[in-house]
Amino acid sequence: MTEYERIGEACRMLEHISPQPETECISLTEAYGRVLAENITAEYAVPSFCRSAYDGYALRSADIHSASPEEPVTLKVTETVAAGSLAGHPVTEGTAIRIMTGAMMPEGADTVVKHEDTRFTEREATFFARASAANIIQPGEDVRQGELLAEEGQTLGAARVAALAAQGLESVRVYRRPEAAIFSTGSELVPSGQKPEPGKIRNTNPWLLGGYLRKYGIVSRDCGILTDDVRIMARQMGQALDKYDLLITTGGVSAGDFDFIPQVVESIGACVLFHRLPFKPGGAMLAARKDQKVILCLSGNPGAAATGMLRIGLPFMKRLCGRKDYRFTEAQAALEESYSKHSPGVSYLRGRAGITDGRLVFRRNDNQRNASVTSMTDCDLLAEIPPGDCRLSAGERVKVFFV
Repeated sequence: MTEYERIGEACRMLEHISPQPETECISLTEAYGRVLAENITAEYAVPSFCRSAYDGYALRSADIHSASPEEPVTLKVTETVAAGSLAGHPVTEGTAIRIMTGAMMPEGADTVVKHEDTRFTEREATFFARASAANIIQPGEDVRQGELLAEEGQTLGAARVAALAAQGLESVRVYRRPEAAIFSTGSELVPSGQKPEPGKIRNTNPWLLGGYLRKYGIVSRDCGILTDDVRIMARQMGQALDKYDLLITTGGVSAGDFDFIPQVVESIGACVLFHRLPFKPGGAMLAARKDQKVILCLSGNPGAAATGMLRIGLPFMKRLCGRKDYRFTEAQAALEESYSKHSPGVSYLRGRAGITDGRLVFRRNDNQRNASVTSMTDCDLLAEIPPGDCRLSAGERVKVFFV
């Protein structure tokens, strides 16, 4: 199995776990960004009636069929209809009704001529060309009755929420936002609000990983820093696994004297899916499963932890939220600048998407160090670099994953 196949297989192992997210009914005002848990079809056509697309005159097209600049046709204007009002009388032969944008078409009229295409007084309007029905908005032009408006597993954005509001819906059933527990390991760590003593550093992993979790709809819970005691670690992680939908740890996953995470995972009865993957940064990771819940054990280095979580765990995390579009969006992007490095395994560069001359461009972040938080600044692409002695020129295309 090649490096790429191993990486892909690890991602699929998580992806194929079938979580059963719970649902809840929420107000439509709170629905933005939530994942729909039901199919919704349109009970009503939108609009439900013929209406004018412009300010102008509603009339019978037959009355101005012969109109031209040389032989204009003048019609009597009987009334004015504003949006939200109804005409008091039908349009009859030789008459027109002044109509505002969005107003319901009066009975008898089959066309609208724009205001600026006429010469008019308060009582008459003169027309200089024949008309078509192009200036009328037909019933169902936006939404047809019975049309599938929104599908289970879709994320509700502004347009979908607005379409539901147009149906008169006040609430909607969505998937509950899953919760993820984040534990950190490392005797060098102190909470971010505490001043570190010499040799200590503030713990930033819950903030970095938690931000990405929230971006995709998962509520993150910082459960603190684990002590280097296997029994205590096992108890705390087991309790978190009972309470939360996903368990994430950082640090302690490699092969050092104080890397207890693999031992702890086994002690709580979880089945290890994989341990160590052939890519950098972040390949020093472990994933395990207990029942239908996943434990994702990541590097202690922030940049590496975020890269590993996104490259391997992102499809699963989207699926955990109930999303149907959970697989990666992949593309080919041109390198904005040259890159060369030797690596025995696959490498992932963190960067940003750009457009140059109509092409997708990968803009590499300056700082690519494993321990760097800033290596993830504005990162929305991971560029996949093949193993070996790699020398890529600016403009060469590489595979990228949107994150």
